[in-house]
Amino acid sequence: MRRIIFIPQYPSKMRYQEWWYYKLPEEFSKRGYEVVTLASLDGHVEYDMKLFSPIETSIQFEIQQIHDFLNLDLYDDDILFLSDISFPGFFTNVLYHKRCKNMFAFCHATSLNRYDYFESCRNSKFLVETGFSKMFNKVFVGSEYHKKKLGWNNTVVTYLPFPPFEPKKENKTVDIISVARPSIQKRDDLLESFVEKRFGGIFRPVCSSWNDYFRYLSMSKVLLVTANEDTFGYQITDAILNDCIPIARNDFAYPEILPETYLYSDTAELLLKLDLALNGHLPVPEIKCKTQMEHFYDNIVEEIENAIQNIQ
Repeated sequence: MRRIIFIPQYPSKMRYQEWWYYKLPEEFSKRGYEVVTLASLDGHVEYDMKLFSPIETSIQFEIQQIHDFLNLDLYDDDILFLSDISFPGFFTNVLYHKRCKNMFAFCHATSLNRYDYFESCRNSKFLVETGFSKMFNKVFVGSEYHKKKLGWNNTVVTYLPFPPFEPKKENKTVDIISVARPSIQKRDDLLESFVEKRFGGIFRPVCSSWNDYFRYLSMSKVLLVTANEDTFGYQITDAILNDCIPIARNDFAYPEILPETYLYSDTAELLLKLDLALNGHLPVPEIKCKTQMEHFYDNIVEEIENAIQNIQ
């Protein structure tokens, strides 16, 4: 049985790395692999998440992963799978010294993104990420947009899997909802102020669980997306799964998920499409990359096995 050494991100509450921590190893196991996950959740503490991940806890988690990895015997046919090429940060140098013959990674963003957490040092950090990427057989990304933006030769577009949660069927009591983080990267406050003046308000819930998040989307007619950068767009697929109509910029990876009818290029077009959606003239759309999302895990495994066979 081939073994996968799985290196997850810190499983932050209400971020998808929380369920990737469990779901990816589970799906690899279903496909016949033995999975070793580095670092356990022993001592995991809930917290009020104000950042993408809690800094001190994430660093402690990464140190534990390094400890586990250094004490792990590696075999020739082992596969290493890093769940995010930018995290865990300590693994960059560790893998230069101790590595598997076959290594794969997923890249969710990188510091190249505008307004990223690492923006103050993004040029130098992206150079490190680019060098790091060359250590992997393949780096998987969530959109053609992101692949083109990175410009790496070993990237493969797999899109992302559907969240492993049951969608909701709530009564529509909210007109417009925004679930974006309050940052310049994820929300255009000036643009949203025009929407609030025109339509009387935007519902911005504070979610304490995935159940709350899906329920709020389901009880809303329209999801407003005004992000200034996005390499996939999970909130869009989450909205569609919960019977909410997304309206998003005609930019980034959004055209790979949404039909053109649901995309806007300027403020006037945004207001028009919001009006159409709220008045029943736009149905909940189909997800354009639905098939790829349905076969995400099979596609990942197929790419891994093909890459290994090609170098044998």
